[in-house]
Amino acid sequence: YISPVATEDCILGQYTTDGDRPGYLDDSTVPAGSKCPTFATCVLRIHNDRWEGVPFILKAGKALDEKKVE
Repeated sequence: YISPVATEDCILGQYTTDGDRPGYLDDSTVPAGSKCPTFATCVLRIHNDRWEGVPFILKAGKALDEKKVE
């Protein structure tokens, strides 16, 4: 089984201005002061003989440095 995801196992964020790259709030279609997350990561824990003790880290977001699917 997979344990319920706890708040302490999750991170939410929003991408910001980085040099020449505009941040989320720089987009004219985004409301000023928006707190909408553009990045999320969480840790899942699967409890069975094979995966006990191995964290599964899931990440998703906009404007990341690289695009990949694994």
